[in-house]
Amino acid sequence: MANQKKVLIIEDDAPLREMYKTRLEAAKFKVLEAKDGEEGINLALEEHPDLILLDILMPKKGGLGVLEILKTNPSTKPIPVIILTALLNEEYRSAASRFGVTDYFVKSQSMPGDILKKVQEVLGVQS
Repeated sequence: MANQKKVLIIEDDAPLREMYKTRLEAAKFKVLEAKDGEEGINLALEEHPDLILLDILMPKKGGLGVLEILKTNPSTKPIPVIILTALLNEEYRSAASRFGVTDYFVKSQSMPGDILKKVQEVLGVQS
């Protein structure tokens, strides 16, 4: 599909990354994967995805550091970012919202279907 929307998943947990990839591909999204923050930044700059799913706690560069770089770079600033984190931490949530994240999901409180629905909503894609 020529107008297939690209979603970049930046997540260090391989089984979780794979699960989201499977769900998104089943919904006809093109999925890019990064296993750490540095790889995620490079992929975002190269590929200009339509949306980014971003974990907070990761090796090499944490999610807030990634977010700061992406949101201060003019070429990646407009890309919507949805945080997926294990952290129920108000400090992280408010830091993320200062950078203009689209949404913030706590993994233990969110079903993969909820995330998929949000991605579709943000990208204007019908399920």
